[in-house]
Amino acid sequence: MTVLAAMQSAAIRLIGRKPSTFFGATQTFELEMCDLVNEVATDIAKYDDWQALTRIATISGDGTTTEFDLPDDYDRFTIAGAMQDGATWAWGYRHYQSLDQFLFDEIRGFNATPGGWIIYGGKLRFSPVPSATAQARFPYITKNIALDESTAPKAAFTADQDSFVLPERLLTLGLVWRWRENKKLDATGDQEAFIKALDEYAAKDGGPTVIRRNARSGFGNTHLAYPWELGPANYWPAG
Repeated sequence: MTVLAAMQSAAIRLIGRKPSTFFGATQTFELEMCDLVNEVATDIAKYDDWQALTRIATISGDGTTTEFDLPDDYDRFTIAGAMQDGATWAWGYRHYQSLDQFLFDEIRGFNATPGGWIIYGGKLRFSPVPSATAQARFPYITKNIALDESTAPKAAFTADQDSFVLPERLLTLGLVWRWRENKKLDATGDQEAFIKALDEYAAKDGGPTVIRRNARSGFGNTHLAYPWELGPANYWPAG
């Protein structure tokens, strides 16, 4: 579905009319919808770490560079994202929450291998310097929430034939709510419908959570759950 279809569906509910075009139109309603649709889409994108917006970036060290550019389409880290190091199996890079602590450890060389990282000044900075064989990988959320007619990614809607990376139904519900709210109309039910749909889509976006049963482990009296099934500890099978 295109953004045009999403806006047309909202227009039918709001004014009982189905405009044939929005971007490039000069009528007040169409202009208002074009102004709102990118704001609604951005709010939807920031509501959750959607799978459709999740990307993986790899930083390759060279032994001298400490600051690296973020991906061109970078919007934010995933909420539970971590910087992984392929050479250290037990742990990854430490995330510094404080720039002061990062500078303190950097100056004094307190970082354990593979080191720590922080983002400031629009750059990803490491301490100590990643080695020439180091590779740091991390998940992030792309800012490209739309696709043009040729499916090329873009950060905002600019044409009627653009499409939304996430469910277009959310655009329609969000537009209905925000337009009525901006007009000082009663939008209580519209807001509730939008938030309910957001929660439902977000809850299902990550896929099912599987709990396994009847695990066995041969490590003494240790009962391991993962990756085996949960259940009574039967250990090695008899015979």
